[in-house]
Amino acid sequence: MSLTASFDSKVDRRAYAIVAAGAAALSYVHARAYFVPFMGKIGGSITPLMLDAMVYWLASASIRQARHGRPLRMLSWGAGFLLGLAVTANALGGVTWPQRVFLALPAALFGFLVVARQRLALYQYRTANGDERIRLRLWLRHPVKAARAWMWLARQSAPAFDRALAERDQLRAARTAVEVALPGHANRQARATVLRELASGRLPAATAVTASGLMTRPGVHALHRAALAASLGGTAPDASPDGQPDTNADPGPDASPDGAPARKRTPARTPARTGTAAAVARIRARHPDMPATEIARRVGVTDRTVRRHLNPAPAETAA
Repeated sequence: MSLTASFDSKVDRRAYAIVAAGAAALSYVHARAYFVPFMGKIGGSITPLMLDAMVYWLASASIRQARHGRPLRMLSWGAGFLLGLAVTANALGGVTWPQRVFLALPAALFGFLVVARQRLALYQYRTANGDERIRLRLWLRHPVKAARAWMWLARQSAPAFDRALAERDQLRAARTAVEVALPGHANRQARATVLRELASGRLPAATAVTASGLMTRPGVHALHRAALAASLGGTAPDASPDGQPDTNADPGPDASPDGAPARKRTPARTPARTGTAAAVARIRARHPDMPATEIARRVGVTDRTVRRHLNPAPAETAA
């Protein structure tokens, strides 16, 4: 149930404006009576005015942020701190405790109205858009799962975190490609140079992976190429000549030279008939006198399709 069903009306806003104006005026008068004896007329008049103006602005800003579902703690804390100073200045103007309580009442009332409007604005937004907060009972019952869900929500609201992780994964993939492409003690200087340029950011990770040749080298496993391509945000190219991805690494060097002609596959002379054509042919073979309409009803196609399969075109018959 929404707690703001009938709160944000014109009458409510007008009542809030009247109470806020009255509380600000009384708070100014009481705070001025406290500041004038030791700050003078000018300082005692300007200081409470600035204090009330800042409190009102921070309170209004926090309410506006709450209406959009983005409450800023800094605004709430700043308004609460300045409001506490205003309440203290009002209370110190009294002599006895009852006087101090009633002198601080206008500023405290204004603070209560601000907090109430902020909470009701948050309730209204969460009622319309859903509440992504993790309740305390879930933290107490499932602390580990609640922490994981909280981290997931934090990552969804911080795209820069995912970008940083992607850049880190790209750098790791590039380092792995360099170590595989330049193995051994003989390539240590070249490998150190490339890794240093990668760490400094002058050499892009995608350029290093492409230059390593792992994306097109025949002996590299297809899963390794797919992992490198995924870290760089692309798809792995197919390095095999037969159109099928490699599933195992090559056990040794190629037996035939690169200039040898590739073997061509001879297509079958009589390809097998599948699908609708096979079903039509099978029913015709079993029932030679069955009309085309009955065959179409059994196969689940139109009469025209059945006649097309029973009477192929002259070009197809000649072939």
